[in-house]
Amino acid sequence: MSRVLAAAAAWSLGLVGAAAAAELRIVDIKAYAFLEHAGKLSDDLIGGPALVDAPNGGAPGGDTATGLLIDFTFKGDKGFSPKYATATVDLTQTAHDGRQVTTHKAFTHFIFGADGTEHKAIWLEQATCMPLSIAVRAGKSEKTATLDFSCTETRASN
Repeated sequence: MSRVLAAAAAWSLGLVGAAAAAELRIVDIKAYAFLEHAGKLSDDLIGGPALVDAPNGGAPGGDTATGLLIDFTFKGDKGFSPKYATATVDLTQTAHDGRQVTTHKAFTHFIFGADGTEHKAIWLEQATCMPLSIAVRAGKSEKTATLDFSCTETRASN
């Protein structure tokens, strides 16, 4: 009987260890503007200079840009597909008058490759005229980034 209990305990500990090892982590966030004249993505914008009037030639290289591709890099066990792993993303844009628009997104169905990496992406259209805050939570990990976008506006006087 004691052998059966010992085997059950070892098996149980093995399952707990396997569950802990399969932790999902966010490791990187990158953002790229779609350069409309060049027809390609810009270099990573995270940590770069502010973009002013990107739709009117203020994008990198004097190009125009309204679309934004955000690339999230996650890590997990090599070749593993955790059944219940979920990563959440909050994208908050702030208008010139201070109003905020927040979009919530959840990623599931992770299938990690031989190097334990998986990328997920979000495409935002008309996203280059308001500052953007990005917050990602995956397992016990968190990562944030900001993009300083703005556009000059002509406003009618009252």
